[in-house]
Amino acid sequence: MPAQEGARLIAEDIVKGAKREASRIIEEAEQEARRILEEAKRISKQEAERKVSEARDRARYAYEEILAKGRMRTKNMLLEKREELIDRVFKEVEERLKKRVSSKVYEKDLVRIACDACNKLGADEVIVRANPKDLRLLQKYRDEIAGKVGKRISFGDPIETVGGVRVSTSDGKIEVDDTLEGRMKRNFEDLRTKVAKILFEGLR
Repeated sequence: MPAQEGARLIAEDIVKGAKREASRIIEEAEQEARRILEEAKRISKQEAERKVSEARDRARYAYEEILAKGRMRTKNMLLEKREELIDRVFKEVEERLKKRVSSKVYEKDLVRIACDACNKLGADEVIVRANPKDLRLLQKYRDEIAGKVGKRISFGDPIETVGGVRVSTSDGKIEVDDTLEGRMKRNFEDLRTKVAKILFEGLR
């Protein structure tokens, strides 16, 4: 074989080998590229899913926070309205009491209240106090009250009250407050609970 032909064959063989190596490298590179691309897609998908999940969590948290604030605001508004209604009821009660103490029926109530207050004290002598108008009424019934309670009755200085009496021992150490305000104050929480129950029975 001529030398020139041999050189050509060797050259062609080298070129073929080079082409095969190049093809292999290109194929491996393409496989690596596909792998990298798939990995990138997977990572991108995971990242997108993570971001979507985080966005949903933020939205859910914001929703729950807004809902909780709304519920609290609604609850506070209901409580305020409830207190307003309860206060209105008590003011109405006060107005009715004022009307009642101006009626003829109140005289009997006042005598009964005074007798009850006197009986709560263990002393033989008691001092009765009331507003000026009620004091004048009580003085009319002094003997009747004394006879019912079996005590010596005297009257003290007038006090500021819608109605009812304050009765104390002669030394002033023990006092029974049976004014209408005193009774209301003592029974306020119980009355308030009952009023709230009547007004808001079944409401939450």
